Order: sequence, then C-alpha cells, then structure tokens
Amino acid sequence: MKKKLLFGPVLSRRLGRSLGLELVPRKICTLNCIYCEVGKTTYLTKERKAYYPWELIEKSIFIAKEMQDKFDVLTITGSGEPVLNIYFEKTVELAKKEITKPVAILTNSTLINIESIRKALSKLDIVLASLDSAREESFKKVNQPASGIEVKEIIEGLKILREEMEGELWLEVLLVEGVNDTQEDLEALKQAIEYINPHKIQLNTVIRPPAYKIAKPLDFERLQKIADFLGKKAEVIVSKRKLDLRKLSKKLILNSEEIVEYLKRRPAPIDEIAKAFEIEEKILLNYLKELISKKIIEQKEHYGKVYFFIKDNAEGKEIL
Repeated sequence: MKKKLLFGPVLSRRLGRSLGLELVPRKICTLNCIYCEVGKTTYLTKERKAYYPWELIEKSIFIAKEMQDKFDVLTITGSGEPVLNIYFEKTVELAKKEITKPVAILTNSTLINIESIRKALSKLDIVLASLDSAREESFKKVNQPASGIEVKEIIEGLKILREEMEGELWLEVLLVEGVNDTQEDLEALKQAIEYINPHKIQLNTVIRPPAYKIAKPLDFERLQKIADFLGKKAEVIVSKRKLDLRKLSKKLILNSEEIVEYLKRRPAPIDEIAKAFEIEEKILLNYLKELISKKIIEQKEHYGKVYFFIKDNAEGKEIL
C-alpha cells in the first residue's frame, strides 16, 4: 500500500503552489479521455470504494496542516477521478476543518449527480470541473465514459452544484481538433454554459502528450476565437497565460524521488521541472538522464517540445 498521498507542491497554471492530495491510484477513472496526460484508463468504473484507506487520507491531511506555509491551495485529485474514493465526503469535511488555505478539487464531473458527492463539492473553495462537450456523441468520442454516464446528467448536476455551492465553480473545457470543436459542439456548449452559469470558463487543449495519438491540439488563435464566442467569462489557459507564482525554496541538491513524484502527476518539459524545484536545467538534466537509464522515465517530443513522463511499468521499481 502506498505510504503517502500528498505530492508537490506543483506549480499550477491556475492555483499557484498546489499541494496535491491523491484519492485514487493510477489509472482508475469513470472516463478514458483520449487526451489524458496521465495515460489510458486501466480500470474504467463507476464503483466507489476505499481505493486508499481512511487512515492514510486522514494522516495526509494532518501532514498538510503542518506545512501550510509551503503551498497556496490544497488540491484534492488523483491519477483518475478522486470522488470514486468512498471517503471523499469525509476528506472534504476534515480538510475544511483543519486546512486554513483554500481547498480545491479537480473532477471530471461524472458523479456529480450523486447527492452526497455534490454536497461535499459545494463546501469546497474551488471546484475545477470538466465539461468537454455538451453533445452526447462528442462526449463519448472525447471522454469515452463508463457505461451509464450521460452528459445531460452531468450538465444538470453542475447546474445544481452552482446553485448550492459556497465557493466557486471553474468549468474547464478541453478541446481536441476535429473531435469536439465543431460549430454544432460549440453552440451546444455555449447553451450548457449559460444554463450552468459557472464563475469561470477555462479553455484548454492538448498541450501534453495524450493517451491516444488521435488527440491533436487547437492553435491559440482558434482557442481565443472560441473563448470570445463563449462569452466574457471564458479565458484561454494554455501556455501564453502568465501566472503569478511564489517561488519555492531554492534547491541545490535534488532527490530523484521528488522528480518521479512530480512526473507521476503529469508529463512535463525540463523548464517546468526546473522551475518547480528551482534548479538549473543543466543540473536537472543529469538527474533525468539517470532516471531514463534506469527505465523509470521516458522522454517524447510533442509538437516541437520534449516532455518527460513515467514509464507505464516504472511504478514499483527502486528509484535510488
């Protein structure tokens, strides 16, 4: 059993220094999104159970409580859909009680129609919820859901959450060229967004190596035009958007395990990893080469940029 569920802080485009709290292992999810940076879903399910035990989650929250000077937000997440953990509701209750910093979640919105989940989500400071398509046909193509999940129920659940919640709802839309970006898709999406009325609409595209090669990015200019079409709340959140991030403590020596933990969350280019750990790229490169030689990570070029990511069979190998 995994000994710790906390990772980071990771430099987030939207949240600053985000300390992650993982509630499900890789790659247990309700969706098998073609663009997913974590990889293909290995266990596609709607079944909720104790993917990590409560004792471990509880311990992690109290550890986070003692290190609040090191992060800006505690983000509930996972290498799949975090609300699948049956202890999600208890996690929110304890986190809101013990953590003075904002508590957020990254969710794909698929189980939002379950009342206990929605009530817990409503207590969080920020809910970053996905809605990549408002049309069933495109939803199935881009997100490949588990049996029984329908986009109309997701939209209705998001509408109710928006009305009930104490914090903010940030709706993330990830667009894949030729899959969910037709005019028909965009018109249906705009209608759904107007119905849900989120606080923010954040447009994204395939900027990291995807689970399926078919997933291709839209260019920035197209994304900006779509943002304009969707309304004044919509913004493009890909690389051109600059973030005001606080610096992490400068490190001269880096533990290879820290790199592995970072890359378990998402593939990353060398400049991002270097910024996260405040280390020179030429020094970092030596660590990356060592991890590649041990077959723990791999590198892949994606649209002119090299990304480093965890090999599918790397988990469980000795790192040092």
